[in-house]
Amino acid sequence: MYSTTVAAAQESGSSWFNARRQYLTKPQIMSHRRPQSSLVNFRDHLSESYDHNDAIEIPDDEDDDDVVITETRAVPRPRVVVDVNEPIALAPLDLEPGCDVELEDHSFFRIVEHVTDDPYGRYIKGYRLRRQNHWELLMPERDHELVHMVKVDNDVNLGSPVSTVAVDSVTRKCKIIFTNQQYRHLNYRQHVLAYSDEDTEQPIFFCRYTSSDTYAGTDEGDPTGQPPVAGRIEHLRSNQADVGALITKTGQHIELQTPDHEARMSWRGEANCVLGGSHVEDRGGIRKQKYTFGDAFCGAGGTSSGALSARLKMRFAFDLDPWAIETYEHNFQHTGTQALEIDVKEFVRKVSSAPEKWFVDFLHMSPPCQPFCGANRRPNKEDDERNLAAFARAADLLELCKPRIVTLEEAKSLTDIDKRSVFKTLISYFIKKGYSIQWKVLDFPEFGVPQTRKRTIIIASGPGEKLPAFVKPTHGNEPSLRTLPTLGATLRSIPVYATHNDEFPKMKKRRDSYDPDNMLCRTVLTAPKDHHYHPSGERRFSIREYAAIQTFPHDFDFEGPYAEKLKQIGNAVPPMFAGEMFGHLKSELRAADIAEARGYWG
Repeated sequence: MYSTTVAAAQESGSSWFNARRQYLTKPQIMSHRRPQSSLVNFRDHLSESYDHNDAIEIPDDEDDDDVVITETRAVPRPRVVVDVNEPIALAPLDLEPGCDVELEDHSFFRIVEHVTDDPYGRYIKGYRLRRQNHWELLMPERDHELVHMVKVDNDVNLGSPVSTVAVDSVTRKCKIIFTNQQYRHLNYRQHVLAYSDEDTEQPIFFCRYTSSDTYAGTDEGDPTGQPPVAGRIEHLRSNQADVGALITKTGQHIELQTPDHEARMSWRGEANCVLGGSHVEDRGGIRKQKYTFGDAFCGAGGTSSGALSARLKMRFAFDLDPWAIETYEHNFQHTGTQALEIDVKEFVRKVSSAPEKWFVDFLHMSPPCQPFCGANRRPNKEDDERNLAAFARAADLLELCKPRIVTLEEAKSLTDIDKRSVFKTLISYFIKKGYSIQWKVLDFPEFGVPQTRKRTIIIASGPGEKLPAFVKPTHGNEPSLRTLPTLGATLRSIPVYATHNDEFPKMKKRRDSYDPDNMLCRTVLTAPKDHHYHPSGERRFSIREYAAIQTFPHDFDFEGPYAEKLKQIGNAVPPMFAGEMFGHLKSELRAADIAEARGYWG
């Protein structure tokens, strides 16, 4: 999306966001009246696919498990053909709608509208694309792969996919193929280059992803020079792809479009593509369905507690920490979930022998975030290397568990510029498997968590799946939201006889008392901090108070000595946030399943 190259940015001494700002501040051609244009009855199916007005909302009530989904068939669109036996003519330039061109800044464009009668000059409207190996994109490098650059708002919702450029910026014609086929099934190296003269590079490109990011709270850029705090990379779905086929020189016909359910089936297998939830049981002759859930690096079970409150069917959980797994088993044994004290490498080895037993609809995985955490003041090289190795196993977990929806909770600093290479590697694991992915830094008090806690939340969807909307805040100052939490209200909610109420370390001296009713607690970590003490000033927080501040239920028990219990609490995803997130994502997936079954697209 941006015209400044890495070399240019380095030569000028500017950083990546300054280079971006140079692009964003370029003058744009604007029209103040309806000019004459050429449309030639061109169907803008890409723009149509971004209209979300027909989305179906399904209330997450007590009866939603009774939904039974059956599939129907969609109506096909007219076909087009791309034949590699016919050379792509680079001239004369054709600016008719539907044509593809390359621009002087080495970006690409599919024309939707050519405006010829405007006082500000001639220009074209359409879809702007960048090479996938552009230095700013968080994607694996692949030749002849393009990415459609779109805008998002601060909630990571897609805006208009259409851009505007001047006609004189066009340099040559090319052919862009919008496809939702997985890369391994259709790509330049295997299906164009393999049949071409080695000295001839065909101007044929494939686009299978859209990409965007945002500077929250600003229109053009962040004056503080910080990287974007949210972004979205989405695989094209069936209704966004060109309909037709690519014909190779050997005469092989490769479809450009594949139905979403076939993309899902190719990834998960036909037996694991039940819409409405892969857990199916018969209750007195009535078919019941539930979405299944797995928890990787589960810790004590904060995420699982939220998933259980969202009424997901628990399948498995694993973690290397023996005290955390003991806590997990104590609190979740009634769910029938299989809890394993095992590291991720050993889990992958175990699952590989019978992977279909471990398929889930939802997978949460939060590898240890200490290497990226600002609170990690004393880095341990050996521990950091082990934790980074756990990150590298994310791709294995995707391959083995085939989740439809994936969630991660990581340190806010994961998106910082100095962590960009690690973040790009993580995102690339998902892209290489054909997943769509989005991320955003969330402020947990806006979800009822009574502490200052910001985290990077990542949500991904598998091949053939719709990328769900991001979960929205539930607490705030707006009338439609619940009141923001306070430390005082949280402490008063704890029953007198709750477990762990009497477990707190001694304080060397009395501290100043404070009013907890108009404040949040400072971030709960894995060890006691000087500022973490009771409002009376007479003692530190108890284990139960720490757990309540992290929004664990008051009857949730922890195993191990004091230090281990606090570590489990500090490492956990707050259950209240997890419950809101999974309740929202379950509703989104159910609505998408029903829409697909009814024959709707998008």
